[in-house]
Amino acid sequence: MTNKLRLVKRVYGRYFPVGEEQHNNSSSSTQMKNYEESSKKRTRADDSITTTSNMIIMDNDIISLEEPCSCLPVTVLSEDNNGDMVETKLQKQISDSGVMIVESNNSSGTQSDSLSAEDIWFEEGETARDLENGNSTVMEKVQELGDTALEENPFAPRPGKTLLWTNVNMTMSSYGGGGERKILDNVWGEVPRKEITAIMGPSGAGKTSLLNVLAGRAAPRGPLKITADVRLDNYAVNPRSMKIRKLIAFVAQDDSLQATATPRESIAFSARLRLPRSTTDRNIQKLTDRMLAELGLAKCADTVIGGMMVKGLSGGERKRTSVGVELVTKPDLVCLDEPTSGLDSFSAVQLCQVLKKVTQAGSGVLMSIHQPASDIFCSFGHLIILNEGRVMYQGSVANVPTFFAQRGHPCPPHFNPADWIMNRAKMISTTELCKAGFYPEDERILKDPKELNAAGTRSLFGKRRVIAWSSKTASKATQIRLLFRREVINLTRDKIAMAGRLGFSTLLSLMMGAIFWDVGNSDSANIAGLQGHFGGLVLSLVLSMIGTAQPSLLAFPLERPVFVREYSTNHYSVLAYFTSRFLVEATVTAVQVLKISAMTYYMMGFNLSFGTYCLTSYALAMSSTALAVAFGCAIEDPKLGMEMFPLLFIPQLLFSGFFVIPSMIPSWIRWQRYIFPLTYGLQIAMLEEFDDCGSPAGRANCRLLIESIEADADQVCLYWILLVVLFIVFRVLALAMLRKKATKFF
Repeated sequence: MTNKLRLVKRVYGRYFPVGEEQHNNSSSSTQMKNYEESSKKRTRADDSITTTSNMIIMDNDIISLEEPCSCLPVTVLSEDNNGDMVETKLQKQISDSGVMIVESNNSSGTQSDSLSAEDIWFEEGETARDLENGNSTVMEKVQELGDTALEENPFAPRPGKTLLWTNVNMTMSSYGGGGERKILDNVWGEVPRKEITAIMGPSGAGKTSLLNVLAGRAAPRGPLKITADVRLDNYAVNPRSMKIRKLIAFVAQDDSLQATATPRESIAFSARLRLPRSTTDRNIQKLTDRMLAELGLAKCADTVIGGMMVKGLSGGERKRTSVGVELVTKPDLVCLDEPTSGLDSFSAVQLCQVLKKVTQAGSGVLMSIHQPASDIFCSFGHLIILNEGRVMYQGSVANVPTFFAQRGHPCPPHFNPADWIMNRAKMISTTELCKAGFYPEDERILKDPKELNAAGTRSLFGKRRVIAWSSKTASKATQIRLLFRREVINLTRDKIAMAGRLGFSTLLSLMMGAIFWDVGNSDSANIAGLQGHFGGLVLSLVLSMIGTAQPSLLAFPLERPVFVREYSTNHYSVLAYFTSRFLVEATVTAVQVLKISAMTYYMMGFNLSFGTYCLTSYALAMSSTALAVAFGCAIEDPKLGMEMFPLLFIPQLLFSGFFVIPSMIPSWIRWQRYIFPLTYGLQIAMLEEFDDCGSPAGRANCRLLIESIEADADQVCLYWILLVVLFIVFRVLALAMLRKKATKFF
């Protein structure tokens, strides 16, 4: 049976697709009323149903599994009596008819749900046997379903959740014993479901800091201290948990998108990696098309996003693409940091219209904004005003004029309330605002969390509220494949970078070949000829090393914003990203080395075999690239990478024996030559190149040259092993540094 996903509800023996207008039918309404009177435990047609993909939501005596059956097992997150989060595996079984039954036991009995071609909703107490044997209507309905998938509509209605927080504090310790600076001071508030909530305030008020805490993008480290009580539908959660971050989307102020990708590719890439692995390519394509249409990106769907060096989308289109990338998982909350920054008024209004659609679908929206225009301000439903890290106002936007007027600061007629808010916050001291009655405290929010938990939180086993998910998204192999494919597309589309990379090495190869023309056939008995021969070999190896390592050193700092964003939203693992980058580097390095080797080998007339020359150059290039990648993963600024590049490769030349023989280097610093790949690569090449130097005088000179760099013909295998060891060590260090950087804020 083909996996399809369409939500259906049961009403008095009948099944209706979600969204069907049952209440307009008087007969259905009468049946519903009679059914309500005859049953205490039922599934109502007007219940709000959560349709978030890749999740299970337990609400109103209903459990829904919104994935095809191949996505099991399913892990449920619930709350125990101590308020701690515990994981539970739901039982599952497949009937002979192909219908999957999901069961869980609670205080009221056994609850079952079924999933095959679509989600089916059952009354509590119905069992698998009722479905298989006693309810032919259900089985017929399963067989008659069309192929419409739930994933195709990212704006499908769902109930949404309320985010609530209290006692949010952030302090930064000052160096030199200067005390602590409060960034957030007992901040409280909420994001009502299905509303746009704006955080306003002057610069330095703590808007971005609060947003980062609530979205799980800030962690207490070093001098930074953070405390917070955050609740999702009154359920205590840790926003920094990877599982909770699946429910909360975050759109940063800077659009961290792949410059050479298109909006269609970016959204589809996010969907393939974050939706259940059983989601078909056809469903992902339909989801992407629907998302592009809803976001107003259909006309530019296949235009590259662009960046500093690549012309592409406008600022508003890039911002909407960033939002679309996060909406593929249908999150319960969308957080945006200054989303209208840098946009013109029309683009800002377009973005707010998109966010309004998001709230109408059931998600809450929380955004920080500095000073919005009046039409944008009116689109907000809820407002939080921060000033000097404290809550100056929290409540409905409609109540703002009354709130300010009651405290002696009425907004003048025909004046933008947002401008008036900023004026009061900047022009009046905090002391005067406190005396006037600003900085209120909400009694409901500040109640004991245990009271809220007892009143509002219901877990799977009796309490009736659960947040859960299936962990089976894209496999590691799929992550690597998609990342590798994206990087290859990026390389082929970035023609300027590719032309520079290939042109640089080609030009230097030609120049070097012309200068050292046929040095391999020079008379080794002549010291000048031998010196030119040796210099040509060293510089040709250095060219292969630098031509491949320099781009790799800059790759990670340049891609860091995209990597951090995608890793933080669970697109892929650090290992998958690192592996895909390695595969790309190995392929590009092979092409580069083959091109450089073919030009320098025949122009310089070397004596060692072409295969040995290419293999030595490739091993040296890969080891040096691994060293460059390790440093690239440790730094964040590309400018710093450019400054560090000479520090990595000039010492290799100095210790190689090209300028000064190793025995003349002071012993206290000589040891460094053994940690550089060029030392071993040059020894291998020298032993092969100067193995036979013709005349007795030439052979004597070659032997002295080989001995001067401390190369031993009996140790060739050891040199190869040490090159491989250095490659592995540098790669492991790079992976460790990348993992540390990736988890720095999470």
